[in-house]
Amino acid sequence: MAKKKVTGEDGKTYVMKEKKPFYKKVWFWILAVIVVAGIGGSLGGGDDKNAAKDTQESSSAKVETETKESTKESEATKDSEPEKESAPASTESEEEEATNADEKYQAILDEYTQKIKDAVPGLVDEYNAEAEKNQDGVEGLAEISNNKISELAEISNDGISKMADVHFSNGSGKYEDYESWATKLTDVYMKEAEAITDAYMASAQ
Repeated sequence: MAKKKVTGEDGKTYVMKEKKPFYKKVWFWILAVIVVAGIGGSLGGGDDKNAAKDTQESSSAKVETETKESTKESEATKDSEPEKESAPASTESEEEEATNADEKYQAILDEYTQKIKDAVPGLVDEYNAEAEKNQDGVEGLAEISNNKISELAEISNDGISKMADVHFSNGSGKYEDYESWATKLTDVYMKEAEAITDAYMASAQ
């Protein structure tokens, strides 16, 4: 710090210390260096973050592109491979289950076809016996006939119910298969029921 001599009004000489401007002081320049360094580091850090982000995005895009290319190559290879002659194990299992289901459907159809045919003669006889006692004219005959046909329908419905069990337990899973077999049994019922209808028509004349 500089010293300055000053002569007062009394004629005496005084020594005065002269203060330096703040920008000439050491602490000012140290602070300035710290601030500049901090700003530079902040800017540099931001650049590093942006660079890292750009690198990450570039890497992600590259991986995505390589993945797509790899997928396309795999699909192309798969398409170019000849089809295997042997069926997959799951397909063979499904075919075996379908075969077993068809055998059960057929067994039910055969069993209930025979039950329906066996029941028809007795139902016709019952109709004729009740028709002789009928006192309600044609309407009474029609009611008797419908009752006998309903008994025949119950036999058919029992068979169709068993077919439904096969469909849900070990069938192919296709409703069309169950419906096809159920229709076959229904056709048998409709055909055999004609015998009761014929008896009704004969008695109603």
